Amino acid sequence: MTAEALAQNSTATEPPSQIRLRRKQKMVEITWPDGLESHLSCLTLRKSCACSSCSNARQKGAISLIDADIGIDNLNVHGVSAMQFHFSDGHNRGLYPWAYLRQLCEQVS
Repeated sequence: MTAEALAQNSTATEPPSQIRLRRKQKMVEITWPDGLESHLSCLTLRKSCACSSCSNARQKGAISLIDADIGIDNLNVHGVSAMQFHFSDGHNRGLYPWAYLRQLCEQVS
């Protein structure tokens, strides 16, 4: 999904009703207003980062090694339309618009 498509879809997707960081399990639990409950691993979220640096690396076919034991140190809502994760490897540049986060949740459910 392109950044433009993410921006357009983020206005149509309601924010999650609940987000819980489970540090010990290296997991984020997300509940959506329609009742969908998902569990996304920190590794899945880190691999799915759509920041310009990560997107460019994927387009170039560059292999980015990510520690399978990656965690999330902190998370915060960014404005009214996205979530930002602060990963244990220091990466925190990516924003996860609600539509993109919902798409990830649907893929693992």
